[in-house]
Amino acid sequence: MLNNYFISALRAFKRQKQHVLLNLFGLSIGLAAAIMVALFVNFERSYDQFQPQHENTYRVSQYFIPISASAPISSPALAQHLDRLTGVTDIFTLTILNSMIDDQVTIKGEFVKLENLYSATPNILDFIDIKLLDGSLETGLTQPDKLVITHKEALRLFGNTNVVGETLQRKEGHWTVAAVIADLPENSHFSFDSLTYMPPALLSTMTLASNNGYNYLRVKEGADVKDIAEQAQILFNELAYESQEIVNVTLQPLAKIHLTSHSRYELKEGGSETTVLICIGLSILLIVIVSVNFINMSIAQSSQRAKEVGVRKALGASRLQLVCQFLSESILLTTIAAVIACSIVELCLPWFNGLVERNLTLDYASSFSGFILIITLLVGLVAGLYPALFISSFSAKRVLSGDLQRGKTAIWVRKSLLVLQSALSISLIISSITLYQQLRLLDTLPVGYQKQHKLLITGLDTNDVFYVNNSALLGEIQRIPGVNSVAAFDTDLTQAIGSSIMFSWPGGPEDGEVIPFIGAGFDIAKTHGFNLIAGRDFSADFAADWYKKHDDGVATASILITRQLAKQAGFQDPQNAIGQVLTFNEADQGKVVGVIEDLKVGSVKDVSMPVVIICGMSYQNVARLVVNFDAEHYGTVKSDIKSVLKRQINKEISELELVSDNYQMIYRTDRQVTEVVMIFSALAIILTCVGILGLASFSALRRSKEVAIRKVLGDTVFGLVNLLAKEFMLLVGVSALIAFPLTYWLVNDWLSHFSERVSQSMVSYGIAVTMVATITWLTVACIAYSVASARPSLKLRYE
Repeated sequence: MLNNYFISALRAFKRQKQHVLLNLFGLSIGLAAAIMVALFVNFERSYDQFQPQHENTYRVSQYFIPISASAPISSPALAQHLDRLTGVTDIFTLTILNSMIDDQVTIKGEFVKLENLYSATPNILDFIDIKLLDGSLETGLTQPDKLVITHKEALRLFGNTNVVGETLQRKEGHWTVAAVIADLPENSHFSFDSLTYMPPALLSTMTLASNNGYNYLRVKEGADVKDIAEQAQILFNELAYESQEIVNVTLQPLAKIHLTSHSRYELKEGGSETTVLICIGLSILLIVIVSVNFINMSIAQSSQRAKEVGVRKALGASRLQLVCQFLSESILLTTIAAVIACSIVELCLPWFNGLVERNLTLDYASSFSGFILIITLLVGLVAGLYPALFISSFSAKRVLSGDLQRGKTAIWVRKSLLVLQSALSISLIISSITLYQQLRLLDTLPVGYQKQHKLLITGLDTNDVFYVNNSALLGEIQRIPGVNSVAAFDTDLTQAIGSSIMFSWPGGPEDGEVIPFIGAGFDIAKTHGFNLIAGRDFSADFAADWYKKHDDGVATASILITRQLAKQAGFQDPQNAIGQVLTFNEADQGKVVGVIEDLKVGSVKDVSMPVVIICGMSYQNVARLVVNFDAEHYGTVKSDIKSVLKRQINKEISELELVSDNYQMIYRTDRQVTEVVMIFSALAIILTCVGILGLASFSALRRSKEVAIRKVLGDTVFGLVNLLAKEFMLLVGVSALIAFPLTYWLVNDWLSHFSERVSQSMVSYGIAVTMVATITWLTVACIAYSVASARPSLKLRYE
């Protein structure tokens, strides 16, 4: 029986070559897109699913209310208060050490920086699945001056992996390699290259306010996670912030960190749940479109199969047998399309990996091949079921007597499905245009500082830059050809402000207000491109600008404030704020020497905050330098700066970043979503055209005699083309009426997440309809022209 179905299917394919080729093209494109998206989604959702007891493991994250910023960091001292967290059985801590101890080592006389250096508590194997390649992990994490390094780091430092027992010299002693571990899997949010022991002396200096670590809690089965988070929040606010409501604490499920946590303080850059969901939705839409094409074209071709059905029924075939035959054709066609789709995936994966920034591979020996098989069978059954039921329902008596007239149901199904296709295409085009406009707006919005030609040097010790004016270091960098100016800074404005301080001013709240503050050096407004609207910049010409502690215990410093803070302090005219003294740390005095335009820290999605910049003072462990340079000297400036830093502070600094690149990274997810939507929009239009092409071919063939008669009566070719295309143009109009309100609501919901956003333009709606209508008309016209250009005698000679 199955052999008979297979042979019948091949014969049917041979008779209907155009129908088969169009369906193969559409199905293979749709399936290829679905397979690539499934690979991406499967990989993104696999993050940390393999870690021990991941379902009961949570990371502590804090939202700092005064600076409106969240970060997944907390204090390594939290373990000392574990008894106050009911429902928690264990805690694992990774402590950031790059800014706390000397991470520079010498190899063959050259300075080398240990990348991603952390201390880890000895219970690491209870929380992270680590493969030990050589040595003793326990020794490396429980004894001083021992080091655990990854396979990749061993190759970078020594050129081989047989390095247990090797010694690395550093300024304060040496490291001895105790173990080499395998590189961490790509689908894990954990990222470190070197691990070491936490010295008790260093740990004893930390309080709950020392936010320089990542804490992971193992909770009891069935424990109330929200209640544990509230306990931790009370603990932090009480002991670290003197019972003030400074932080909100949340616990992030380990397996969801990659897709839901987007702080710039992550161990490594995460993914986007929004992108994953949009990819899933759009791939489903493509499958729907190709299934609709299959249904439409199968119904359109039904009249050519009617006599076959009549003969088979007359010979005794049951309807079930006919349904099975047509379903077998559908499944066979889909299977061939799946094979072609896999070939397309293999060709397109390098490009797709670049788009989603992952290293995906298609492994046919894995369980994923089962997913491909299931999708193939599902599409074959779903797309082929209605045509099979419809065609097999023909009456043998009617079709053998020459009555091939179909009912109105099939016509309405075909038209409804075509309307759905066109509506989806219109919606995707509108979404693509609006997303692109929004991203262009984000790139052009004023942020209060200049992004272009600004180099950010990070990873410096605060002692090397602040507290004393390191004029020797800054002066030598200033003299590098191509450098216009350089200034000390402790914040990357594309991330978040990491410090806040209590400020008070005359007429303000009695207890003062917690204000985000940034530490900076001389010429910061000039170097970073702040818009100075009153007063002056910090300057070496004014020695009193730099933070200084006096004999009476009171410190003084000059400060810059933003326009928003000036208004908050009661100065509607920024000029009136110049010379005013704001008190911080209860008695210290900050003299306002300048007012700058408001700074947009991080994303423009975030609400702007009042900010104060203090000259020569910082609470950060890591300092930065901002360098304003000429674009044509970028390469030499970078290399010369590295040489100066190595000579001046004996450090190998690798973290040289462009501020413009960091700003672009803020909107990486939004840009990725836009690219995905635009690509899927193009695919949707192509597949819609395939469906229209098939239907237009059938429509033109069905009306060929009518066209011939009209041509004999004097109608023009252009008039006949419009006659055949009119039906499809009306359907596009109906599609627009359906697509407009739904698209407006969805796009408006996405735009609502931005504090600054574009308005939806009716122009984009008009462009979308015009594009779909034009493409539809051209597609139909190509078929209609060939029919209308044919000699009428060829169609009417037997009438």
